[in-house]
Amino acid sequence: MTLNIQQVLISDPVDPICSQILQDYGMNVTYARHWTKERLLQEIQNYEVLIVRSETKVTDDVLAAAPKLRLVGRAGTGLDNVDISAATRRGVLVMNTPGGNTISAAEHTCAMIAALSRHIPQACAALKNGTWDRKTYMGNELHGKTLAILGLGRIGREVAIRMQAFGMKTIGYDPVIEKQDAAEFGVDKMELEEIWPLADYITVHTPYMPQTHHLISTSALMRCKPSVRIINIARGGIVDETALLDALNSARCQGAALDVFVQEPPKEGTITWQLIQHPRVVCTPHLGASTVEAQERVAREIAEQLIDLVEGRQAVGIANAPNLARSMVGRNKPWMQLAQALGHLANSLAEGSLDRCPSGTETTVELICCGEGTEDVNLLASSALVGHLNGMKANGINIVNAAILARDVGVTISTRHVGTSKYLSIVQDLEKLLQLTVARGPFNIQLIGSVQGGNPVLYAINGCWFPFGATLSGNVLLFNGKQPDTTLTALVGALAASGVGVSAVMCTPPGASCWLALRTADVFQNPQKLNGPDATFIAQLVF
Repeated sequence: MTLNIQQVLISDPVDPICSQILQDYGMNVTYARHWTKERLLQEIQNYEVLIVRSETKVTDDVLAAAPKLRLVGRAGTGLDNVDISAATRRGVLVMNTPGGNTISAAEHTCAMIAALSRHIPQACAALKNGTWDRKTYMGNELHGKTLAILGLGRIGREVAIRMQAFGMKTIGYDPVIEKQDAAEFGVDKMELEEIWPLADYITVHTPYMPQTHHLISTSALMRCKPSVRIINIARGGIVDETALLDALNSARCQGAALDVFVQEPPKEGTITWQLIQHPRVVCTPHLGASTVEAQERVAREIAEQLIDLVEGRQAVGIANAPNLARSMVGRNKPWMQLAQALGHLANSLAEGSLDRCPSGTETTVELICCGEGTEDVNLLASSALVGHLNGMKANGINIVNAAILARDVGVTISTRHVGTSKYLSIVQDLEKLLQLTVARGPFNIQLIGSVQGGNPVLYAINGCWFPFGATLSGNVLLFNGKQPDTTLTALVGALAASGVGVSAVMCTPPGASCWLALRTADVFQNPQKLNGPDATFIAQLVF
């Protein structure tokens, strides 16, 4: 997947270093800090990249208004203001800066834990109001207490390291972190049911998703110590606000420190508002990443990540395209090109025969990947679907949305990898290959290809073999004929008469049906006019 980026729109307050880096690279950057939603919908059609913070809501209607859009970049970690599902369907990449806020969020967490333990905001407010009250604001030491960290990613790890310096025992939960990995930064990994009765403080550092919705609930709080304190610097909704308010009011929770809320900003009279007003709650208005250093860091990182992506160096922070990073691995690229070419060729071969099937007939695609270097079957399957379904969407089909769009039109794909091609009785001397089979109703198309010298090579169509293969590079015209010799003479003559030179000719042996592939220096306009009694134009493949 290549990105040709010229126009970038920044619609939220992002540090100027972002636009400076992108402009120095040669991109045109528009800073639209005060645009209304209506103007955004009108103007976004002109941009390939949209960079946001938290204010702009990248909804489906915004994406629908942006036919050129290729990437949404969030200068920060959370992506709850981006409709990732809609972006994926439209083939738009979603990128964040996973490490840019780490230190700031971790430090804010630690500050909130200390403030909660020593009642610092309440005591400060009382003193400013003229009240000298040492007894009411008696606090607790952190030393010797147990801190439970739910989510042991970048921020959770940094919190653990810092709070260990206070003498706290750190335990934690994360479904994807191994126990031995957590032990390396001093955290004893446990299951949630083990954590609840042990924790003096619980801090959450998970993304907000269905699996983490109300992770801290009434049920969880009932299992905790009545002296437990809850800290949330991650996302509103991870903590059940109603359950937390009830626990605070009934003395089943000693206190809470909250930086994020279900409703931001909160409205008077809501549960969120009641929490903020509670005397045992320390609160800040979503300040976890609000440091000068973090804002500059995420601005720099989103710009540099975008340039790396355009240059094909790496894909950091991509949230909706797990195949993308692997597509940049050098050895995968020719196999991806081969898979896409086979998919496109299968579609061209199918246009006549498959359209004769009854409406609603399911199309099945099978991709068998044989040999070393073809192990990434999901990536190659997406590439084959890109070729097979090309031209369906205005934003273009790509490896981001190929699987989704295939399901939309009734195409199912199955894949497998085998170590050797020897089990295929029709295969000759190829050790590494892709075999793509497309079937709909009674019609079947089977293609076999491989990579030679870094170039994709077509070897067989429906059991008809090219003795030396047909290299798929440059511009290739594919024909189905009867007698290779006479057919080739006629085709080469017709191309020459049109001023198109033929640099290579490849054909299968004579038979009931033979296939001819001609590589030309230029794209041939209207190749259907080359059809004759002995040759039928099938496809023009451009590489």
